[in-house]
Amino acid sequence: MKISFDDDSNIKFYFSFLCPYSYLAWKQICDIFNNNDKITIKPINIGLNIHNNNSYSFRELWGKDRWDRISKEANQLGIVISEPLKIVSEELAARCIQSFDIVSVEYYISSIFKAVFAADLDISITSSLRYYLQSEGNDSEIIVEASKKPETLLQYQEQTELWRKKRIRAIPTVDVENERIAGFLSRRQLDSIFRSLLE
Repeated sequence: MKISFDDDSNIKFYFSFLCPYSYLAWKQICDIFNNNDKITIKPINIGLNIHNNNSYSFRELWGKDRWDRISKEANQLGIVISEPLKIVSEELAARCIQSFDIVSVEYYISSIFKAVFAADLDISITSSLRYYLQSEGNDSEIIVEASKKPETLLQYQEQTELWRKKRIRAIPTVDVENERIAGFLSRRQLDSIFRSLLE
């Protein structure tokens, strides 16, 4: 699997770093296409967009029953996942995605998901994010440089508008050719929509 930010990518993956369903889908996509160099995926962080209101808590968003289900699904995928204490801004982390090269961006995205759902890290704080990325083996200087560039903020703002422009109703959303699936994505659903790419 290769990461590409071109529109001609085989797969478009719309997600939020704060969405546990996005984390589980990302892990499965990486596993499915691990050794397939013909597949390109365009990761697009569009944020949570919970009625444009960041005052919601994770408990209100997903609730105990859903978190129990998420934890069970995560365990089956070999992922340690826990409910973060609060919603934080993902702007900083999202702004930096395209600053990483195509080789390291997959690892960067996985690291941010782990920061949110395993380390309960406030990814909106530059110093916290830098130290965490260093501990994960990422180039943390990229965070500092990307956060200084006005164009990365503009890009982030434009991507959050894709909720409306692309008529996305839930995240994660996966677009493959003329098909789209969204929400809590099982391995069966992903295998089904990816079948044409794998053959």
